[in-house]
Amino acid sequence: MAVLNPIRCFIVDDEIQAVHNLRLALEAHCPQVEVAGYAHNVHEAHEFLARRQTDILFLDIRLQNETGFDLLKRLNGYQGSIIFTTAYDLYGIQAIKFSATDYLLKPLDHRELAEAVGKATDRKKERDQSAQIAMLVQSFESLPMQKQKKIALAEASEIHYVLIDDIIFCKSDNSYTTFHLTGSRKITVSKPISEYEVILEPYGFLRTHQSYLINKNRIVSFKKEDGGYLMMEGNFQAVVSKQRRHLLKELFL
Repeated sequence: MAVLNPIRCFIVDDEIQAVHNLRLALEAHCPQVEVAGYAHNVHEAHEFLARRQTDILFLDIRLQNETGFDLLKRLNGYQGSIIFTTAYDLYGIQAIKFSATDYLLKPLDHRELAEAVGKATDRKKERDQSAQIAMLVQSFESLPMQKQKKIALAEASEIHYVLIDDIIFCKSDNSYTTFHLTGSRKITVSKPISEYEVILEPYGFLRTHQSYLINKNRIVSFKKEDGGYLMMEGNFQAVVSKQRRHLLKELFL
């Protein structure tokens, strides 16, 4: 039975079997998605996408001698959501995380695939795709030199592009993380703090407690009373666990 108003997608992967596997998975677990086409390299993909819009672009990172980011540089006005489907790639996945873009690791998990498609569908009207594509490319090119300046933080209905230096600290609440920013701003995202610890550590961030990730450049002082805590800019307090207190010694020598 044909699906009314199907979600149209395009697949870019240099492995024929990977394209086949994704098409079968979409047919079985995401029947609302229609595969409009596929390509095995950047040139073929650009030829198609320059003429036709799709709702979702499934994009591999490594494409023969090029990358999925090479395709993104050439796309002007693409309005669909991007879901990367890739084997583990350090810089690629770091760039994806900075830009709040979805990705799926191979071999694909069917439940994660359905969730990613659902999020792409829910957000397609709210996302500024041109800004997100620019953020993806900037992140990928900056990461090897650790010159990334912004991070994308996705709330339910909006993506915020925030200067990393404006983050005072992050606080965890189970699977949610709240970013406390300069100017008394707060943004809460539905990702665990451990994920941000990995990508922000090279930019001067320190995990002082299970629930706190702080920007070392925003520390005001260390208070020894009440077991010890950090005073941060904006008159915020950040807890320091006993197990992690030794990490602060080099900051206050």
